[in-house]
Amino acid sequence: MLKSKDNLGLPMPPPFVATIFGILGLIALRAIRNNIRSGTATSRGSTCTIYANPIRFCLIVSTRAAFVGLAFAEILHAFGLVGDPIANIKHALPFLA
Repeated sequence: MLKSKDNLGLPMPPPFVATIFGILGLIALRAIRNNIRSGTATSRGSTCTIYANPIRFCLIVSTRAAFVGLAFAEILHAFGLVGDPIANIKHALPFLA
């Protein structure tokens, strides 16, 4: 790995970051659409239906929706339109860092 003078390494180019997060966001959107259409959601190998366990179904879909929001924020950050969303999350929730 190439090292910069501050030994943090070279950052990935912003268009590359935007492309990766865009692809992951589209995958999450497709999964959300399929979950809502079928009424079932799968997470970590277990499947739940909206009728049998509606709270877990909503949590799975909400988690995927939050990932889509993060992907969108990372794309905007890659093009310099907003601040760093990861830094904002670390600041707001210091116990996760």
